[in-house]
Amino acid sequence: MLCREVQNYISTTKGLPFFYAIGDEGYCSVLEELKQADLSIVRMSDFCFKDDKFPSVDELVDYFRTSDVNYRDNKFVVVGLGEYLALRGPAIADKELRRLKNTTLGNARAILLLRGVSTQAIKIIREDNKMVDQQRAYISVNPLTNISIVNMPEDIGLVAKTGMKHLLRILEDGAFGNVFTSTSLFLGNALFPLTTLSGAYSVVKLLVEDCTFDSGHGTEEQWQRLLKDLNKSGKNINAVFYKNGIDERIIDDLCLSVSGLEYRNWLVFLYLKLNAEKIQNSYLKLVVVETVSFEDFKNNLMVMITEISHKDRHFRQLYDERKKLLRDFPEEDIAIFVKANEIDPEESIYRLTDNTLLEKKTVVKWTVRNGFSEAISYVYPALDAYLKKYIFDCPVLASELTEYFAAYKQQKVSNHLSEDFVKLVEKYASGISYAQLPTRDNAIKAIADKRSTYLYWIDALGVEYLSYITTLAKKKGLSIHTDIVRSDLPTITLINKQFYEQWTGGKKYKEEQLDNIKHKDKGGYFFTDDEDPIHIPAELEVIEKALNTAAMELGMHNCKSFVIASDHGASRLAVIKKQEVPYETDTKGEHSGRCCKAFDGCDVPYKVEDNGFIILSDYGRFRGSRPANVEVHGGASLEEIVVPVITLTLKKQAGVQITVIHPDDITADRHDGVTLNLYISDVESPDNISLVIEDKPYQGKSEDGAHYTFGIKDIKRAKAKPYTVEVFDGSDLIGSVSFKVKGKTATIIDDLDFGDEF
Repeated sequence: MLCREVQNYISTTKGLPFFYAIGDEGYCSVLEELKQADLSIVRMSDFCFKDDKFPSVDELVDYFRTSDVNYRDNKFVVVGLGEYLALRGPAIADKELRRLKNTTLGNARAILLLRGVSTQAIKIIREDNKMVDQQRAYISVNPLTNISIVNMPEDIGLVAKTGMKHLLRILEDGAFGNVFTSTSLFLGNALFPLTTLSGAYSVVKLLVEDCTFDSGHGTEEQWQRLLKDLNKSGKNINAVFYKNGIDERIIDDLCLSVSGLEYRNWLVFLYLKLNAEKIQNSYLKLVVVETVSFEDFKNNLMVMITEISHKDRHFRQLYDERKKLLRDFPEEDIAIFVKANEIDPEESIYRLTDNTLLEKKTVVKWTVRNGFSEAISYVYPALDAYLKKYIFDCPVLASELTEYFAAYKQQKVSNHLSEDFVKLVEKYASGISYAQLPTRDNAIKAIADKRSTYLYWIDALGVEYLSYITTLAKKKGLSIHTDIVRSDLPTITLINKQFYEQWTGGKKYKEEQLDNIKHKDKGGYFFTDDEDPIHIPAELEVIEKALNTAAMELGMHNCKSFVIASDHGASRLAVIKKQEVPYETDTKGEHSGRCCKAFDGCDVPYKVEDNGFIILSDYGRFRGSRPANVEVHGGASLEEIVVPVITLTLKKQAGVQITVIHPDDITADRHDGVTLNLYISDVESPDNISLVIEDKPYQGKSEDGAHYTFGIKDIKRAKAKPYTVEVFDGSDLIGSVSFKVKGKTATIIDDLDFGDEF
């Protein structure tokens, strides 16, 4: 209901205007009531004679003075005046209101609905008692307004109609809050909060709720395109993301999402910026927060880890989450990181991963330059498994082969051949009885159920890979049995392929890639191009492929057993030695000079004659044959002769439980060492249960096939840290356990009862 002051004003001729100070609250309802009282609405915007010009107050006054002919039709309510004066600023507002207060209107009655200048209007009303006495003023209960003007360039496209005339019309209709306009007029003195936007970015920042964007996150062209999309999507940026297929799942395919500088890739960057606090991957969150420019985002994903020391308490978490994040990125992207990571060699090894072949090669090259690091265990677990000492348990030469191949692998990876190892090779070359080992062909013939066996021949697979193969078998849930056998001399495929050609059992397959890598051009590795052993990662991938095939074939029950066999091994150290035999021969050397056709009078010191060939058993090479690419075979070194026959089968479905019995009672005796008792729930070979601790094997004894006793004589003293042992069922690694050892003196003191004397 209209207030009494307004009703009285309307009903009598005053000749002067009525000031109605009002705010947002009640504005529309009061205006509607005035319309119901037959007051005509006069819009201040109608006195803007150009779209982007301020209205004329003088023209407004003239309008009233010429509209007082008919007493009944000259009642008006003026809207937009207060908002116009607020846009001009306090000085003009005060001046014009004071002028209007005393401006005669003739017979016209004009209620000035003043929104936005309540402070100025109230001050004038309270200073002029006549206005109150004459009932020409009213102050609403809440005369405050909440209008903010956002002025922007016309070409941004967010404002449908531009200019001051349209702005006033919006305000006259009761708009409040953020009001968008595009005007060239000066509004620097406005009583309303004013935001002047100079580009598309500033508009986006205004529209996007909780916006965390910085202008540098994109170019003007990108911001303009986003602004257009926002206009098409109800000014909702989440709708823009949705239309472009961007949500929390992008982290699952981040490579595709950030590879390129297209508009959608940029939107992904904005999405991550906007949702940075919700990102669960701590490395991605760090990169997103620290990255300013979209063009730097992908590069920072690669290299930001290089700014963090491996000693930082958050490093491993960041490392692990980065590795997972970048798993699918191609080598050309990772190359940026590898190059940046070269700056600090002491730190660089800790940041590499095994995601790409490039990084694996880099780990190997780092090791050649700097030696072995504990970081290899997590940056390249496959290489760590390869380097692990394999404990041979064959009936003959077990300890000799264990020590020989542990040293061989260390020197192969470090690309270094020690004089001590050369002497060991020469010692074995002149006297070791490798003939004690069974032949490979006899081991293949001994396979009982050939029809249910898959024969997988890996050309050039030596026993150096057994620790890695054993680790893979355990990881894939396969049971493994390994026979250590020998090849025929010379160690060339022509002499050693009968086992495969004469196979009469189930399916068979020959894998040639390992042999190609070692000494064929199509393998892609050349000692003359790079003398570092960067071929090792490719070798390990061939072996992983074989174990994957085994797990699949056995899992599909296409076979009951999967046998991996080889024709011969190969020698890396014979290549490193670069030793050409300084004797003339009647024939040319073959297989990189590791052997040649037999001839009379050969007085080479380290040789074997067999099958019409003279075979070198040290690291020498006959003249007349081209050097090997990266590894060689044909000779009689242990790494060329000794090969495995590996039988893989599915493990039983039940998991094996291994428990230390009475773990608190394990004590070390300086004469007898330690006795360890284990419970093992399920075994295949109860007479061949062993454990390996600190690279030494210990055989277990059992009376019931479940409880095993191990005498570990080498542990003579207590140790603060627990010992960890690996438990084998035959050749099959079935698990590991840890235990602590007490000293005997400490145990005696613990057992004494001193009563109440102390």
